[in-house]
Amino acid sequence: MLFHLLESIAVRRGSQTALRWRDGSIAYDRLAGAVRARAEVLAGHGVGPHRAVALLLPNSPDFVIDFFAIAARGAVAIPLNPQFKPDEVSACLAGCDVAAIVASETALPVAREVADRSATPPAVFVSSGASGVAARGTPGEVAAPRVAGDVLHGFSSGSTGTPNRVVRTQVNLAHEADHFTAAIGLGPEDVIFGAVPFHHAHGLGNCVLAAVRSGATLVIDEVFEPRRALTTIERESVTVFPGVPFIFRMLVETRPDRSVDMSALRLCFSAGAALPLEVFEAFDKRFGKPIRQLYGCTEAGSVTINLDPDATGTSGSVGRPMGEVKLAVLDEAGAPLPPGGVGEIVIESPALGRSDVQGENFPAGRFYSGDLGVLDGGGQLTLTGRKKLFVSTAAGKVDPVEVECCIAERSDVDEVVVVAAESPAGDEIVKAVVVPHGRLDEDARATLRRAVVVHCRERLVAYKVPRRVEIRAEIPRSPLGKVLRKYLA
Repeated sequence: MLFHLLESIAVRRGSQTALRWRDGSIAYDRLAGAVRARAEVLAGHGVGPHRAVALLLPNSPDFVIDFFAIAARGAVAIPLNPQFKPDEVSACLAGCDVAAIVASETALPVAREVADRSATPPAVFVSSGASGVAARGTPGEVAAPRVAGDVLHGFSSGSTGTPNRVVRTQVNLAHEADHFTAAIGLGPEDVIFGAVPFHHAHGLGNCVLAAVRSGATLVIDEVFEPRRALTTIERESVTVFPGVPFIFRMLVETRPDRSVDMSALRLCFSAGAALPLEVFEAFDKRFGKPIRQLYGCTEAGSVTINLDPDATGTSGSVGRPMGEVKLAVLDEAGAPLPPGGVGEIVIESPALGRSDVQGENFPAGRFYSGDLGVLDGGGQLTLTGRKKLFVSTAAGKVDPVEVECCIAERSDVDEVVVVAAESPAGDEIVKAVVVPHGRLDEDARATLRRAVVVHCRERLVAYKVPRRVEIRAEIPRSPLGKVLRKYLA
């Protein structure tokens, strides 16, 4: 289904530029040809229906080509952070029939180590060939069935410290692309700035799939650097800019050599974490563009977006549901709350996938998000907090339990609790509160703090590593034994 969507766009848009990156560009007809050729390469590695391919790739034309080639083969893509360590990759691939791992040059050693650990080692190959194929647009035939089954495994933090696999089908992703592009009026004349990671639901749905669904041009930002990003937005006449609060903050704080012309930009929106009011105000003041907020999740992709005419007055809202998405805000007993009531956000959507822990958060085909919010009388949603204790760092959400399990491996740690703390810039960071095994003097405490950080760096991707480590004699608890996290942050 997704590959045939690309083919249909290629027929209609032909020589229009589909992807542009630092070293080149490719038109839609050549992109479709490159995907066909790549699908043949994957077929040679045993990639077919229901088998999986892990992608350890940064934002690149390779990612786009490989993703659609996997879909063309009727297989399942598992996009992962290319900076993940071997333990993190292995945890995500556990239980999957992985035929191949496609990695960047940088991530190749990790891919090989993961393959070596596997009882049935997948093929491992570097992705650099895809860009070469893209440049030539080599034609070919796709020897694949016309399937529209499972195509994506994403990962959402759960309550056990291990990632929960979220499975989405080609139909799910097509629905998401439909309702998102319709909501924002995306068309072939648009130019999307692809700065958010494509391995994340935000980047995959709102950059890659949105561009192909609408026939827009996707400008790929391989490694975000604020000064270069501003230059690219101006040079490429970017019209749609999906971002996260960290990216917008960095752009506000960057002082280029001259003023930047953003007159072509008609929509910029933020997702992944709440957008601070000061960032909204500073960006609007400097560039004359309000940042809208979008709410989404790994399980359902894009859910709501704020397109209210009064951008300033509604800056704290994430807007109304898109397309066929339905929302409810429920109390602790599961009853719907009236407008103005704060409760858990529950999502129904044809874009909604399924989970390994289906019964926990997906009863009756609805997704209990763990996010708290309030709907006003007009159906506009505002987020107010989280039931789940995720840490929303600038680089991604962190499950405290995963970090706690990592630190608890140390024999010199009796107990550990991980919480969200605030950085000097106002962003959330990971903080670990550690109770050591035995009493320590100040030098020994400093040694333990350093050792905990080193231990985490060896096992976790950088954004999960605690930025602060505090040593305490005990963890504060309520009379019933519940950890009082508010006294740890």
